[in-house]
Amino acid sequence: MPHALRFILILSVMLTFTLNADARKKKKSTEPDVVLLTPDKPSSKYKAMPDSHHKSPAKPRIVNNFPIAEQMHGIDVSHYQNRINWSETSKDKKVGFVYVKATEGRDHIDETYAYNVSEARKYGVKVGAYHFFRPNVPAADQFRNFTNVVNRRDQDLIPLIDVEVTGNVSETTMQQRLLELLQMVTRSFGVKPMIYTGRNFYNKHFAGVSKFKEYKFMIAQYTPDEPVLLNDDDYILWQYTGHGSVKGIRGSVDQSCFHGRHHIGEIMMR
Repeated sequence: MPHALRFILILSVMLTFTLNADARKKKKSTEPDVVLLTPDKPSSKYKAMPDSHHKSPAKPRIVNNFPIAEQMHGIDVSHYQNRINWSETSKDKKVGFVYVKATEGRDHIDETYAYNVSEARKYGVKVGAYHFFRPNVPAADQFRNFTNVVNRRDQDLIPLIDVEVTGNVSETTMQQRLLELLQMVTRSFGVKPMIYTGRNFYNKHFAGVSKFKEYKFMIAQYTPDEPVLLNDDDYILWQYTGHGSVKGIRGSVDQSCFHGRHHIGEIMMR
């Protein structure tokens, strides 16, 4: 090959290489920097790649202070929730049942009881009634108040007795009056009522007391963890928040779910 032609060919190759290199440099300068992430350099942009050998940890039982929806959830309501839109509330997945406040003490009647029971049942929600127990009032007076308001035929769920205060009476008086009320309700409704109380109240006043062993309990504890009772005592329902939010109710509402292997069949009226 003549020297002149060889020189021209070499010059052409060098020029092409130089132009390509410049083009690559310009292209690279317009792209964002790539950060290589290592365990020592975490970043919020980092996303772990799937690993067929890695097993994800089991899902926690509680998410954002609410139990995972593997159990049926329910609510309890009173005049504090004002007028509830039950056509909307009944559509909420967290409303599989409801306990409605009926009475309190000797003569108090919740003004929204009749409406709540009628509307909840109209839209297919399982309904039960509860009475707020006042230890400083004789059991007979409280029983009369409750049964004057609550019609057994309107109840899908067993009655619930709400026990939260001692009423400045002795432990013996409180327990005796409560036991009398429970026995009266049992004879009238044909089923043993359930007792609602907080975990601390239970551990102080019910744990180890044999005469209350035959009754079911709903336990309130507003923490991410399920209540643990003294003696590892069992309970049916866990009220896990007093600030729940459901459709059709303005403001907050108490929410509960069944504990462990318990289910709604255990609190249904026979």
